[in-house]
Amino acid sequence: MVLFTTAIAFIALLAFAPAATAKGADKEGARGHIEIKAPARIVWDAVHKERAEDPDLTYSKVIEKQGDKIMLEQKFKGMPVIGEAVCLMEQTETVNQRIDYKMVSSDKFKDLRGSWILTELASGRTKLELHSVLNTGLPFSEHIINHVLRGRIAKRLERVKASAERLLEAESRAVAPLPQPTLAGKHDTELD
Repeated sequence: MVLFTTAIAFIALLAFAPAATAKGADKEGARGHIEIKAPARIVWDAVHKERAEDPDLTYSKVIEKQGDKIMLEQKFKGMPVIGEAVCLMEQTETVNQRIDYKMVSSDKFKDLRGSWILTELASGRTKLELHSVLNTGLPFSEHIINHVLRGRIAKRLERVKASAERLLEAESRAVAPLPQPTLAGKHDTELD
């Protein structure tokens, strides 16, 4: 029954997918970006937190770590048409700047790669970009997969933004000086 429902959903999506508009763009995957009111170091921490708590993953475990390269095994859930997929991923990190990831092997996917790119802006904000390319190997699936990826990317970026801004707020409260009582009983906020 699940297979039948999935097949019907796939056919319906194909019927309503605009064939000509995304022909070239689908090969390039899906992209998104957001501006966050926090420095890159805070956004970096929020990206790692989001990746550890990603609701689209059943699990993600580190297999090996050597310098800036990390080998991960990840199990994706809720993929259209496919369902679940297990991947061995290699990621390379440039601290506070970017994370590049690429699939080494998978039980279902033909290709999965992308990048998280952090650009610190002069305003103290950070532009965060996420690009992902997924090839399932299924005919005519690129448009559907990229449509789903765009939605997931937008949600992930919003979660990172909220997390980073909360982290910055918590950090600001932790380092803010407490008002010092004076002899008159009023608070003096100046430091000696």
